[in-house]
This record gives sequence, structure tokens and C-alpha cells, in this order.
Amino acid sequence: MDYILKSFPVTEEEYVVLDKKYGQLAEYAAWQLFKKNSKSNHTDDQTDISQELRISFLIAGSYFKRQMYIERCLELCKLHVKDKFTKRLVKSLEDLWLRKTHHGANRQKFGPHQEKMLDRLAHKIVPKAKRPRKTAPLVFNSKFNTYCKAITWNRQKTLGKGYTREKPIRDQMASLSEYEYLANNK
Repeated sequence: MDYILKSFPVTEEEYVVLDKKYGQLAEYAAWQLFKKNSKSNHTDDQTDISQELRISFLIAGSYFKRQMYIERCLELCKLHVKDKFTKRLVKSLEDLWLRKTHHGANRQKFGPHQEKMLDRLAHKIVPKAKRPRKTAPLVFNSKFNTYCKAITWNRQKTLGKGYTREKPIRDQMASLSEYEYLANNK
């Protein structure tokens, strides 16, 4: 994940737009999570949860930039490829990218190695003026809208599961003042 966040950074201007568009979503999700877990003695308050959800905006932006970059590289490589070997290599990378969400025993991953290979192919095949950039601005379209909301809601559910798992531990904890009272009255 660090590799993707560093390779496809979200700029401060993009974050301001993200916060403007989805800030209310983060506040609402944080309020819901805080309200549902108010009896479980968790230590995070609503603003902590909201900030945690705002981090998911950055993750969504970086992952979406990566997705757009890879799709654009594949498209341009297919367009500019000339020899059969490279054409087969681009086709196999494209197939691997298209099957990235399929589940099964023989599932292969489109990971950093494949991305590096595609990046080198794009630098070799595609003319310099047409090459996509990793630092290209984030596109705020309906696809990204769905993507960002899904990542934010998934993050909220992950936080909620963490609070639920920790509840029995926190229920048996005592503060320092309670500990002194309990120790003196044995």
C-alpha cells in the first residue's frame, strides 16, 4: 500500500476537493459508528473516527490514479505495439489486469512486478508525448465517486469490527483511580 501511495500521490489541492465532496460522508459515517459503539467504552471520539475515514479518501485517490494509469498504459501499448512477442506480453498483462477480481485457486495477482513491466513497456513502446504520467491529476467522475464511497464505507466497517472485538478487553479494564479503590478494599 505504501508503494501505491508514494507512486500515485494525491496533491493537497486534490485533497481539498475530496474533503469538500466527501467530508460530510466521513462525518456521517463517524457519527453512526460512534453512536453504535457508545456503550462499548471505546476511546476514540467522533473526530478521531472522522479523521481515520478521511485517510481513506487519500487511499481511494491513490488507488484510483493507479487504476487509471494502468488502464491507459495498456490501451496505449496495444495501440503502439509492433512485434508479436511484445504484443503477446501486453495481451497477457491485460488479461491479468482484467482478471484481477476473479477468485479461485489459480488466481494470479497484478502486483508491483507486473506494474513495473507494464511501465517499462510503455516507456519503450509509447511515444514520449503520449505516455501517461503517474502524477496526473485525479479524475473526479462517477466511477471515482462509487470507488471512494465504497472504500470509505469499508473502512468504517473495519473500524466497527475493531471496536466490537476490543469490547470484552475494555470491559475488564479499570482506571487508575478504580484500581486503587479495588486494591484497598480487598
